[in-house]
Amino acid sequence: MPRRSPDARPRRRPSTTGVLTCLVLTVMAAVYGFDWLAARQGGAVPWSIGDLVPAAARDHPQRGFEETGGRLAPVVTVATPGTSYAFQHTRTQDGREAPVAWSPCRPIHVVVATAGAPADFPAQVTAALAEVSAATGLTFVEDGPATEPVSLDRAAFQPDRYGDRWAPVLVGFADAATVPDLAGSVAGIAQVQMAEEPFTRDAHLVTGTVYLDTELLAPAPGRTGLEYLPVLRHELGHVVGLDHVDDPTQLMHPTTGVPTFQAGDLTGLAELGRGGCAPGL
Repeated sequence: MPRRSPDARPRRRPSTTGVLTCLVLTVMAAVYGFDWLAARQGGAVPWSIGDLVPAAARDHPQRGFEETGGRLAPVVTVATPGTSYAFQHTRTQDGREAPVAWSPCRPIHVVVATAGAPADFPAQVTAALAEVSAATGLTFVEDGPATEPVSLDRAAFQPDRYGDRWAPVLVGFADAATVPDLAGSVAGIAQVQMAEEPFTRDAHLVTGTVYLDTELLAPAPGRTGLEYLPVLRHELGHVVGLDHVDDPTQLMHPTTGVPTFQAGDLTGLAELGRGGCAPGL
């Protein structure tokens, strides 16, 4: 079964309602075991003992769903790089510490939970994903409205709902009654899950969630109705692997009022887009 280890950090953000806090919860799922044994041919993993078992009896999908032989989009180069960025998880690769990232050789699927969200939320998610895609070189595919209940206790593999693949990233609004971590002044939370390839032990991100607080960020008198956009961008930064930084001029600072990604954020995002393919996941 996948292992999970929570890593929570508070985040605060000024707004018209006062200082908001965003709690970021990162969950690591390391998937490996006997049924991940496979034969590598030409850099791909075409089969495994575990893949012969029905999906409902596994805790992971068949390897290589939608994985291609190369990147789906070019590597991103930042015109004016910054130094204020950090990664949530790193691993040793070619003798250096590299960030744990998504495979750039397959699309990242996303579903949107619209309950309790502003009417323009799906369109704003699309726009924010386009920003992250342009900054990372990762490709996002939206699968439409979410059909699963909002929860932090979310399985990375849900074959009955999504088929024999990793569950898509879930983005939506929620309240503290549904997600207790949103209690108080918490404006939003992000969660990611990662898995290890069976032979190389290279870790990659495979799914995640973003929840924004309905009470603190929903439209109300005296607000523009768009207060959630910087929080959405910040949380999507976490979903692709960025961590908080101490520099208040960057969007990934936990208490900044910066509305969008800055030089350090963009440099970190570009680095996260340079991860390797993940044919074993």
